[in-house]
Amino acid sequence: MSGVNIDTAGSAAPTTPRGLIATVGFLVVMQAVLAQFVVHGIPLFMREAGHPAQVIGLIYIVAIPYVMRFLWAPLIDRIGSPRIGHFRGWILGGHAMSVIALVPLALSDPATMPFVVIAIAFVMTIGVATQMTATGGLMVEKLAPTDRPAGAAVQAASAGFGGLLLGAGVLYLMADLGWAATVGALVGLAAASLALLTVLRLDAGSPLPEKPAPFWSQFSILRRHNTRHLLMTTVLVSMGLILTYGFKSIVLVDAGYSVAEAGFIGLVLGNAAGFVCALTARPIVARWGGFVCLAGIGVGAALLCAVFAMRFSSGVEPVPAAVFAIIANGLTFASFTAARSLIMSMCSEGQKATDLAAFIGIEGVCILVFAGIGTSLIDLIGYPAILAAAAMGSLGGCIVALRASRSPSKEAAAST
Repeated sequence: MSGVNIDTAGSAAPTTPRGLIATVGFLVVMQAVLAQFVVHGIPLFMREAGHPAQVIGLIYIVAIPYVMRFLWAPLIDRIGSPRIGHFRGWILGGHAMSVIALVPLALSDPATMPFVVIAIAFVMTIGVATQMTATGGLMVEKLAPTDRPAGAAVQAASAGFGGLLLGAGVLYLMADLGWAATVGALVGLAAASLALLTVLRLDAGSPLPEKPAPFWSQFSILRRHNTRHLLMTTVLVSMGLILTYGFKSIVLVDAGYSVAEAGFIGLVLGNAAGFVCALTARPIVARWGGFVCLAGIGVGAALLCAVFAMRFSSGVEPVPAAVFAIIANGLTFASFTAARSLIMSMCSEGQKATDLAAFIGIEGVCILVFAGIGTSLIDLIGYPAILAAAAMGSLGGCIVALRASRSPSKEAAAST
């Protein structure tokens, strides 16, 4: 498969507005800081407080708004103000909601109030999910077809940089001062970014879509064979990624690291690897295609899980746990670049946010089922059995991706 994985029949503008990719990068950085704190920061504090994996596994309930955002994505496609900006208004509103939710979160205690923390984080995730949905619609609307791989790479790299900022600028510096100080630092950072967002024009002044998405259009994207094939590929490949990426906080704490140390390894070093791998995946996608890139990632994930299934059979040690977490991050962010480059080409006119959110949501439901079950079973059946199952899933994803990359019909639908 050669050429860039894009679809010139889409409705993207022929040229990308100047500075749009950098602006999207800024948006994703702040979304990643908040999202990764929920997924990685909160479990670190909960594990340090002595909560069992069964309780920590409930944190995946917080991701429900992220995977179910296709329910209100048609509203984002249909409703907006040209003066404020069709997608800009939703981005500002979602970020404001997240900032407000952080205040009561700082006043809670994950040691004695774990379920209150999870409930507040759930509300905050609604705001983050709304921002992400609107940002995705903005990207599909404004990015030129030839710039979509670059946009996906910057989006993934920015998520990695957001993790770096969270790990080095918040957890590593503040975690030893306690939960309240850590979340308080997040409040200040999020409020400052909200002030900066108000001066960015984004799509202010752009007309609303002539044919907005109907409310029943959430799953129309899955009527297409190529989209269903991509969904199967990403879910299988992700079996070896989401488990390794998702329970890295537990692995690091079990290996004896403190919250600050685990945050530095998992978020600073891990997201540095993610940043590099996201950008490295971009030329691979442009030259050989997104499915070939996903096939390679599937092999890498399978090897990672198989090697560490054996390595962790005699216990979790500090150095192997750190290596495991860093490699998992790199592969996860590379996968993001490849998959988003492909799916952006499949979104329809008038329902860009809806199509993107529906695909990501359905993909996320499948992935979170694996992640939630896998994390909850760590204390019961151990790391080796879970990682062995994940390795087989990722290897299956590699096979599906290779078949897709060799199919002329799929190549024609996903490339110029």
